Amino acid sequence: MKSKLSAMLILLLLVAAGCSEQTETNNNVFTYTNHLDIDYGEDICAYTNKPIERVRFGGRMIMNEGEALKFMSAEATAGYYLEMENRDQVKSIEIVDFAHGQQYLPVYELVYLQSSLQPSPNGLFLTPVDASNERMKNYIYDAYPGTFYSWEEVLELVSEEWDLPAADARE
Repeated sequence: MKSKLSAMLILLLLVAAGCSEQTETNNNVFTYTNHLDIDYGEDICAYTNKPIERVRFGGRMIMNEGEALKFMSAEATAGYYLEMENRDQVKSIEIVDFAHGQQYLPVYELVYLQSSLQPSPNGLFLTPVDASNERMKNYIYDAYPGTFYSWEEVLELVSEEWDLPAADARE
């Protein structure tokens, strides 16, 4: 009985450790946690001031002082970033991986499929997908043919489409 109880306790501790928030570093510039913290329908987009409602879409910007800003889409995140006066205040920028739906990834670890068949919350038809997930990229592309963009290209697209100042994403 004691061995079963001990085994269950160890298993519970391992599960709890596996569910804890993990922090990783990307390029010594952006750090991130992969835990999704958007409360859909309740949280307000920092760019549009509207509720974040579309599941599988969203973004988050963590500022150096720890403030977390939430966004309803990759394009809203990019728009906010482009309009910032002091980008040095940004610690990390993360976007929800559409395929996974429950995790953030750093902007540089995603590709952004633009397809008129898959609308996004702010109208630029961008679907973020983990760049390392070849199977999912192929699946999404087959379902919604279009063009894949990098984060830098998303910034250019948002700048052009919304008439915002252009920016180097790595400033």
